[in-house]
Amino acid sequence: MSAPGWVVVIVERINASHIIASAEDALDLLYSDWPVAGGTAFLVAMETCAGTATGMVTQEEAQTAFLHAALEAKVAFRTA
Repeated sequence: MSAPGWVVVIVERINASHIIASAEDALDLLYSDWPVAGGTAFLVAMETCAGTATGMVTQEEAQTAFLHAALEAKVAFRTA
């Protein structure tokens, strides 16, 4: 089940599909299986997704930041 405000995103990475349904899922993927460890969009996504834990950032803001990071890193994704 996805977090309120989050549209499920399917990320295709190295012959595997990752279902991203919350900022926590996105943060896990950014830490564990992301092709780059730098770039403006990547760093913003990391900070934004982490910010949902404290309530300082909405899920919608986190998803937008995550999708920008995916575009920057040329990571294939689709919405479900």
